[in-house]
Amino acid sequence: MATQRKQRNDRVQVPRDPALDRAIKQGRAAMGPSTPTSKVVRELALRGAEAFEGDEAAERKAVDFALSVANGTSGLDLKRLRSARERAWGR
Repeated sequence: MATQRKQRNDRVQVPRDPALDRAIKQGRAAMGPSTPTSKVVRELALRGAEAFEGDEAAERKAVDFALSVANGTSGLDLKRLRSARERAWGR
């Protein structure tokens, strides 16, 4: 009786389309032409997740800064900025 070996991790099926094919092509160009497609797709997914996390962190930072400007705690000298704008654009 043959025993089946269980895979360590579940697999993810991803439909291929032109956009994914372009991403795989770019990833393979960076990782090397003999890199298996599964490895390229995995790296693209991991880097994409990091980019999403970075986007979220940057958005939180931008909101925090905007609130600090609104609350007057940013350290910006708004009078000086307005004066510089008026001198530069004549308004």
